[in-house]
Amino acid sequence: FTPFQQPESHHGLYKICCLMRHGERLASIIDVSDIRRSVHLFPNFSAVVPREWTSSAVLELCSSFVVNLFSDRHAYLTIV
Repeated sequence: FTPFQQPESHHGLYKICCLMRHGERLASIIDVSDIRRSVHLFPNFSAVVPREWTSSAVLELCSSFVVNLFSDRHAYLTIV
């Protein structure tokens, strides 16, 4: 995913997108000790959510997400 930039002005949340190269998603294998915490992502969609976006498929089908800063107190303090 892309690194955090400035929060979106209308809601103050960070938008992230899948990194792509030559039409394929970029991925990395990282050491588990580099993981600080999990985050809650909202798929970025328009007025209608596509039916094929199920909880098991949305990470593959959606290309951009919004990071939920308000999922818990620790997320807010860590991300902001």
